[in-house]
Amino acid sequence: MTRVFLFLFLIVSASLFGQSVRWMTSLEAAQRLSLIQNKMVLMIWEESHLVPQAATFEDSKGKRIFIQNVYNNSVLMNLLSDYFILVKVSESQYETLLAPVKNLQSTAYINKFNSDSMKIMDANGFILNVNHTDYSVFVNLTDFIEKYAINTGFLKVEMTNYRKRENFVTALRLASKYIDLAIYTVDSVREEVIMLSTIYLNNAKGFLEIDITGNLAFTEKIDLLKIKQDLIMGRPRKALRQLKRIGNSPAFEINEDIMAFLYFTVYSVLNKEEQAAVWENKVSLVNLNKSKQIITNFE
Repeated sequence: MTRVFLFLFLIVSASLFGQSVRWMTSLEAAQRLSLIQNKMVLMIWEESHLVPQAATFEDSKGKRIFIQNVYNNSVLMNLLSDYFILVKVSESQYETLLAPVKNLQSTAYINKFNSDSMKIMDANGFILNVNHTDYSVFVNLTDFIEKYAINTGFLKVEMTNYRKRENFVTALRLASKYIDLAIYTVDSVREEVIMLSTIYLNNAKGFLEIDITGNLAFTEKIDLLKIKQDLIMGRPRKALRQLKRIGNSPAFEINEDIMAFLYFTVYSVLNKEEQAAVWENKVSLVNLNKSKQIITNFE
């Protein structure tokens, strides 16, 4: 994504030429629209809109420009609306929205949920930018857009299925898809995408304990996906240790492909060519392409 577009928007006066952005007021409607438009949701609490949000961005020459309140700048708000679904949520909905996550998510997640800062959410209402700085001073819009303007079309099928029916299968498939998405995202947001995938992985584990108790094949699948997370996050040696605890062969046939993928990719990243070659023929073409991208990310 080029930074020139931000400079071009700057030279147009928001007060003279811009039209104010119309925020959505229903989070549910915003989530449905995010599925249609393949965008993440940018959510703020309604009263937060009354608090000036300072922002900076960079022009085409890298010069940083300061804006006192991005919410009053219709040009920049229209720019944000090009990349996100904008929604202001009434504080009257706070308890309703908090209830599903307050006992399941981390303190950092709840703090982000409670804050006046901009929250980037997926179509199910889970927050992506949990670890992003609270914008008490300013938000760097250039970095913000480059990190979080994710085309979610890659997730569309799995996201739609999860929204229709939350169960073990839909949660696991969406978690797996998010993990794959992290392979292709920019380095600066990869950890947050992995954290979001963990929410769905934990949801899947919860359904497994309730509905499919004792199914060791699926428990192993979850363990292997966690190893894949470590690998993508740049921890191949840890991933290899965890793989060796499971053993060189999966206990269940349904996990053979991911096991081969993990061994091949880990050994390739660690430059252990002979060991990698043992597994290469067992890896599907789709997974070979993922391996290549992970290896590239390590370079």
